[in-house]
Amino acid sequence: MRLIKLITVTSKYILFPFLALTITACSDNDGQTADVNPTPNTNSIEASAHPAAKNPLAKNGTVKTIKNAGGYSYIEVDIKGETFWLATGITNFKPGEEIAWNDYAVMNNFNSKALNRVFDQILFVDRVLPVAALSSTQHQDIVLESMDSAGYSYIQVEEKGKQPVWLAAPSTSLVIGQTISWDSGAAMRNFSSKTLNRTFDEIFFVNSVNI
Repeated sequence: MRLIKLITVTSKYILFPFLALTITACSDNDGQTADVNPTPNTNSIEASAHPAAKNPLAKNGTVKTIKNAGGYSYIEVDIKGETFWLATGITNFKPGEEIAWNDYAVMNNFNSKALNRVFDQILFVDRVLPVAALSSTQHQDIVLESMDSAGYSYIQVEEKGKQPVWLAAPSTSLVIGQTISWDSGAAMRNFSSKTLNRTFDEIFFVNSVNI
């Protein structure tokens, strides 16, 4: 199984989550492959020609069971009272532990020959982390300035004890002085926005900001 994030950012287009996530989902190295070129959205990257997938309410949950097969970990998790299956690289989490992840792709009717099982739905994630480790990558900042252009928001924020930074995210209605949170994004230096007629010394492209 290969999980590859491709980041495409030009001065004319900004693709969010930057991210055209291309997944080659190998069913336990057993000869079955599923090449997926999903269309991203702000909640997930869905990969299925089947009826609409059910997205979890959060990107964290409690491990119920974990099975390693064919070089991969299949993790059954409880997410706000609902059960979902994840597939990722081999990991050593145990039942009862709290885990979290970022982007994912949804696949329906996925057949794992190594487990001799067909999953009605499974979430392919690049990696899972302890909740505490993921939260360390999150920022809480005060909005200093915000402007919208071509469907995106350019936001200057300040985190306590740190220098102000600029973010680029899908268009979001914000108010100066508001507190927002965001996950670490990809930094671009000397980025020129033609629609704003402005060059940013450094700007972070993020999947979303939370109010």
